[in-house]
This record gives sequence, C-alpha cells and structure tokens, in this order.
Amino acid sequence: MNSRLKRLLRGGAALAVAGVAVAASLTGCSSSGGGSSSNATVTVWSWRSQDKPLWDTVAKDTGVKINFRSVTATSYDSVLQTAMNGGSGPDIFYDRAGSGTMTYGAAGLAAPLDNIVSFDGINKTSLDAAQYEGKTYGVPFAIQTMELFYNKDLLKQNGLTPPTTWDDLISDMKTLKGKGITPMEVMGTQQWMLALQLYSIEASAAPNSWNQDLVAKKAALTDKPFVDSLTAFQQLEPYFEKNWQAVGSAGNEQQTQFALGKAGFIIDGIFNTATIDKVGPNLNYGQELVPSPNGNKPQIEWYVDGNISMNAKIKDSAEKKAAEKVIAYTATKKFGDAFSQIAGEISPISGVKIPAKYELSTQAYNWFQSVPVSPVIGIRSPLDTPPVDPSSLKKKSSSKTAVDTDQGIFTANQTDIDNLLAGKITPEKEAAKLQSDLKWYFGK
Repeated sequence: MNSRLKRLLRGGAALAVAGVAVAASLTGCSSSGGGSSSNATVTVWSWRSQDKPLWDTVAKDTGVKINFRSVTATSYDSVLQTAMNGGSGPDIFYDRAGSGTMTYGAAGLAAPLDNIVSFDGINKTSLDAAQYEGKTYGVPFAIQTMELFYNKDLLKQNGLTPPTTWDDLISDMKTLKGKGITPMEVMGTQQWMLALQLYSIEASAAPNSWNQDLVAKKAALTDKPFVDSLTAFQQLEPYFEKNWQAVGSAGNEQQTQFALGKAGFIIDGIFNTATIDKVGPNLNYGQELVPSPNGNKPQIEWYVDGNISMNAKIKDSAEKKAAEKVIAYTATKKFGDAFSQIAGEISPISGVKIPAKYELSTQAYNWFQSVPVSPVIGIRSPLDTPPVDPSSLKKKSSSKTAVDTDQGIFTANQTDIDNLLAGKITPEKEAAKLQSDLKWYFGK
C-alpha cells in the first residue's frame, strides 16, 4: 500500500516507456465494435497488486471473465492516462478519489454510473469524492486510517509504557534516543507520507468544530489549531532516524525498520500493517490514536482511498454489458465483504465489517465509527479538490502527474514539509504560505 500511495499522493516517477508498451498490449477497449462476442472478457487495471484474489472472487460471483492487471504504483497514473487518452484503456480502472475521478469524468473518459449502479449503501463522504457536476463516475472501494504504531517489547525492555499523552510520547522517545535506539522512523524523501503524518496530528489537535469552520471558509489555516499541529510535528524531528531526510528511496523503509524492531514508533496507515506483518511476523506491536499536543480529544485521521470507474469508450457492446455487470457488483455488500475479508481494510459500503482476524483493522474501524475527524481537511478533502480542468489529462500526458491537482492542500503542504521539520521555516510562516497557496479555495 505504501508504494501505491506514493503515486496516489501526487509524487512519483516519470512514465516508463516499457510500462506504456505493457499497458498498450493489455487494453480492454481496443476490440472492434459490434458486440459479436457473448463470452466477453472485462479488463481491470489497478495499482493494487494485492487485489488479484478479490477480482478472482468477482469473476466467480458475476460469471464474467476478468483480466486483472496491476501496474507498478509509481507509474500507474501515467500509464493509465496515456492509455485512456489514446483510446486503448481498460474497461474498468481504479482511479484516485476526488480530483482524479472528477477529471476523468469531466474529460468524458469515465462513464457516469448513476443509471448502472445503486449507490444507496455507500458512505456519503466517500461518494462525494466520486462525483462531478451531479453525476457519479466511480464506486468508492476503501477508507484508510492513520495511527501511531509502537513496539510493545522495545518499550517494555526500556521501562516504558505506551504513551497516552503528547508529553508521554516525547518522554518515551527521549528515553529511547538516550539508549541509542531510533525513537521514530520516517521517510524524508516520501513527502506524501510526511503530509499524512501531519494531518494525523491535526486530527487530534483541532476540534471538529474548527475543521467545519475551515471547510466553510469561516476559519483560516493561520489559526491556532493548525499552527499547533505544525508546531507539534516539528517537535518530533529530534527523535527521527538520524539521516531521515535521505530515507525513502525504496518507499517502505519506515515499515521495514519498524518491523525489524529497529524503531520504537511510526505514524503510519492501517494499510501498511500487511507490510509490517510480512517483514516482521513475530513483531509484538500495538497502535493508538496520535495523542493530542494541546489537550483536545484524540481523533482518527482518515481519507477516501480511490474509486473503481468504467471506461466511457468501450466499443464492443458485449464487453460493455459485461463491464456494467461487474461495476454494478462493486457497489454491493457482497463485494464489500470480499474486499474487507481479503484486504483487511475498511469498506465504504454500509454493513461491511472487518473480519476478526484483522485485529488492528477492527480497532481502526471502531475508531472510524466513533472518533473520526469530521470533516477531513487534508487529502481528499474540499481543500484538496481544486476546480477540475479536463484538458489537463492531455496537457500533462508526458508529466509526472496524471491530473491537475497541484493546487490542493495536500500537494501544497508537501512542498515545504522538509523545511518545516528541519526548522528552516516556522509553523506560522508555513501556515501563512499554505493559506496563500489555497487562494483558489478561500478567495483571498
């Protein structure tokens, strides 16, 4: 998941020529028209290789042949964009919620699904990130949450207990550092993860009443709750891995080092527990909400991950009919149950619960039900959804990003986050800069 988020959060590598060649050879919409085949195969593209068993289940349940293809997460957006612009994209594709889905819809490349899919059981906030001008262009498939993970054995061996307050967290890390142990692992070259960590702190630092005022444009990022969040994040820097600014070339060092027992804490997503468990199957670790730095009630940071969309340019009528059957199925509780059973992640479909075997995910689900930040102000929030420019798909066809989302708060925040952590810019100045960067939203 961390690698797919790397692409999701607007960072990422340039499009590889080899990737384009592979994508072009696996198209689902290049068949000739006429609908002559009653045995149509539906192609599905994703950045999530771990979802292959899920689509095997979908094929079995729907009776539709499915050719599932995962593209390397760091080049997925560009590969998809190139294929879609060239008329050779897949029948069904994962895309980034919010601006990603909206742009494909506005460009006429994703099909409106309102007459094909029943959205009655979908979480409304998730659905908002799949809609454009009153039409729905994707089926939300996951909600992700962020937590503070801690090594139980490492804390116990050093006479420490899991922190319940911000001061406890700082104190525990100070003790670990004094004993030559890395208190907190981060990946400085992965600004998307640093930004997620910031908003995990903000979720506990700012009351929901302030978040509501901010989204309603009655508050500003220069207000105390957000400045407190920036200040608190800066306070953690002395306890990061000593060369943190150079860490992250592989995109999973944070989870790997923690899994190997070499760090006391990480702020990470529930989606990365699979990596932690794989690398450190015997690791004894727990999770908690990020403590509040200013005494507010801790809350859980969450966001809508992505949507499952359908190509608007399918030429073969039998293929289109089969794709419609599959896309309709992805909004059902049966699909949500299969997703949570296989992925261990939160489905936005009503009534879907995390299986008991995913203990930490179950805890995250319960936090999401009881103490969610509401509304979110970071990734996938209204502040992260600038006006859609459908022409950006073609204008940016050779760039690092697939859609024009550079003005969103999440991307804007990544620009200076290293400087903030290194003390090169004050929290107050960073807040003022972000407020200015979001003139498109606040109108000032």
